[in-house]
Amino acid sequence: MKLPPILLFVSSLLTADYVRAQPTVKSTPLHRFLQQHYDSTSIYHSGSSWNNSPNYLILAKHQNQVDFFTYTSPYRGIKGRYYPGQLARKFAREDHAFRAAAPDTNRYLQPQPARPAALQQAWQQLDARQLWRVKDDQETISKPGTCVVEDADDNVFYLIDRRTIRVASFYAPDLQQCLGPDSGRRHALAARKILRALLTSRPQ
Repeated sequence: MKLPPILLFVSSLLTADYVRAQPTVKSTPLHRFLQQHYDSTSIYHSGSSWNNSPNYLILAKHQNQVDFFTYTSPYRGIKGRYYPGQLARKFAREDHAFRAAAPDTNRYLQPQPARPAALQQAWQQLDARQLWRVKDDQETISKPGTCVVEDADDNVFYLIDRRTIRVASFYAPDLQQCLGPDSGRRHALAARKILRALLTSRPQ
């Protein structure tokens, strides 16, 4: 049975809203590898509108072992800086190659030498089960009158277990005074702080 035009129009709007509300699942060789070989993994990505290439902090648990990795371009953040001998051009080519490649278990996946006790503590503090339950910007309806933030940072969490990959995305989560308090954003900020702190944790 054919629907009247007005019902088709309404149906298309509802379908579009539903599609926009669904988180985009990022499935790359790296994500699939972590899903296959680790029991649970939390990936934090930070980017922006001018550079949203993979910039990952990865905390992964296999049985009783917790591992910490980074996956990012070593040339990230040097745009506009001068280097002699056409180094800037060479770095730009290398960075372009990084952006063109799908994330995988390649030379950009770097294990970080954090202390085992610090990794275990970070995993407990991260509380992956709670992080799985947070509502991100796509699930939270913005309140009317909230201010508009432009050129802020994108914060994305990829939450991986043996069965699925969930994406939780937060735009400019630091600006809570502008966008209003939200428990999901607070938990995202806490998780980001925990993962970033591991970069400064080194074996004694």
